Amino acid sequence: MDILFDTEQGRFSYRVAGLAVKDGKLLVQRAKGDDGLAIPGGHVAFGELTAETLRREFREELGVDVEVGGLAAVGEVFWNWKGPCHQIGLYFWVEFPGEPWEGVRHGFDEYGQVREEVGFSWEPVERVTAGTVKIYPPQAAEWLGAEREVRHFVYIEK
Repeated sequence: MDILFDTEQGRFSYRVAGLAVKDGKLLVQRAKGDDGLAIPGGHVAFGELTAETLRREFREELGVDVEVGGLAAVGEVFWNWKGPCHQIGLYFWVEFPGEPWEGVRHGFDEYGQVREEVGFSWEPVERVTAGTVKIYPPQAAEWLGAEREVRHFVYIEK
């Protein structure tokens, strides 16, 4: 069971995501109807290690086995997800097998009892770091050109 639940105050989400950078491009996902990009990942199941979650999510959504590296960031994220959502997010570097593809590959993201279509694509890192594309969380743009040190961030959607 995913660590994702609703309370009287809103929703709580424990999510991990994988930063895959290859040939100057970052792997991103876009939910149907959203104009922003997100780092691929998913919700941690109770009793599951975060590295297991990332491997499972990449296998389920893209059919690939990734190698999970070090922790990049820990985030406290507050946003509107059909009401208030408080998310704890862990972001890891991942090694993605194969080469980046052109265009969008479609897959599905499942959480709770919901299944949504998502598109996966490779976005040039310079577009992300320059701020010419909308990415969630926006702090991710800072991690791509920096030394690989663990960061903490707070994102409050306005």
